[in-house]
Amino acid sequence: MSTDPGPGPRTVSVLVEGELDHESCEELVRAVTVHLAARPQVEVLRLDCAGMSLCDSMGLSALLQIRRDVDAAGGRLRLDHRPAHLDRLLHLTGTADYLLADRPDHA
Repeated sequence: MSTDPGPGPRTVSVLVEGELDHESCEELVRAVTVHLAARPQVEVLRLDCAGMSLCDSMGLSALLQIRRDVDAAGGRLRLDHRPAHLDRLLHLTGTADYLLADRPDHA
């Protein structure tokens, strides 16, 4: 997992590589939490999922937590370069609309 400031001063990109599972999901959530705390002006958090080889239920839980944290910080979450297996998981679990929406409805 690596990070860079992204294309704009208010964008952070986090590269997600390998398996996002029970062994690695905490590290990703922690990295995002650190970025949001260090740069409260971040408007867009991009997770680059191109290198993700697997996402299990704990990985999905981590993505949902990250979405809630980014929303609470007033930012937007982008899941870039999603592999087919991640898209399938999001659609099968009914989480695609929430995780991929620009800003979810909180009605």
